[in-house]
Amino acid sequence: MSQTFNVNTVNSDNVQIGNHSVMYARHLDATPVREDGPTIALATALPEEFAAMYGLLDRPSGPFPVQDDHAIYVRGSLPGPHPNSSHDVVLTLLKDTGNGASAESTANLARSFPSVVLVCMVGVAAGVPAPTKPDRHVRLGDIVAATWGIEDYDHVVQTDDGARPRQPFPRPSPLLVSAAQYLAAMEIRGERPWLDLIDRALTALPAHARPDGTTDRIYAADSDRVIPHPPMSRSGHLPGRPKVHRGLIGSADRALRSAAFRDAVAAKTGMIAFEMEGKGLGSAGFANGLQWFVVRGISDYGDARTTLRWRGYASTAAAAYTRALLGHCAPLLPRGGRPQAAGARA
Repeated sequence: MSQTFNVNTVNSDNVQIGNHSVMYARHLDATPVREDGPTIALATALPEEFAAMYGLLDRPSGPFPVQDDHAIYVRGSLPGPHPNSSHDVVLTLLKDTGNGASAESTANLARSFPSVVLVCMVGVAAGVPAPTKPDRHVRLGDIVAATWGIEDYDHVVQTDDGARPRQPFPRPSPLLVSAAQYLAAMEIRGERPWLDLIDRALTALPAHARPDGTTDRIYAADSDRVIPHPPMSRSGHLPGRPKVHRGLIGSADRALRSAAFRDAVAAKTGMIAFEMEGKGLGSAGFANGLQWFVVRGISDYGDARTTLRWRGYASTAAAAYTRALLGHCAPLLPRGGRPQAAGARA
């Protein structure tokens, strides 16, 4: 069902997004956002996702209108790898969920902000648990980065030997793939900057607090039997903290509610998460000359017992990891042009 979310600026320190109030500290001595236009676009599909990413922006401003574009946009910045470096970003909230909405939004922002070089989808997804393969086991609240890209598991050629992708999908941003690899190397050294960012975000947005671990349950596909998680010492999880997974994410216009289907597709493809916007964003981004990437927090297992309990925390985990990723990327040069001001003519 389509939903419409209203965003209203309450005052300079508070933005109201649906039922979510996002607070941030003012930076009175901060340098202004660059005037040559944003180079990175961050897209979200749900109010919880928007609220989480908004709360981790520096110097957020807006929302503001853009000529001939009905989308909601907020400008801000995120830190780069050096004290005096930063990324000028624009954050948007899709008018609906699904790949059609993400493709339309990406095409619109590419037109409205011709300076943008890279677009990243940030939000939640259904994870693929693997209790018999602890090193691949995905739990609620975990983070998944699409370093292997996106696969459209509905756009296939069906043969006697099974289904195969109809066409290859554009590769994800080499810049963010490299940044994810660097963060993986730093994690081996015990450095996980996204954890501090999660804590900071949750202080300002307590509604997104991590749910009790007892609510993270895996059920058998064919019964009500609860399947135990593997020991954290084997799966690489830290108590009360998200694990970061890098790999292939499946994308289609399906709200997944079948553990049997999830496991069957994952077994054939190696997918570690399923979502509904990455295909549209990646395809439209590639068609408009943009790099693209997807970061997801795991809010459910895509089974019949899916709830919204973990959505807020998963949104915050994805937003924190995105900020950490960009913190290891040098600022990008604008692709060309400035954003159209409200009332301006193309």
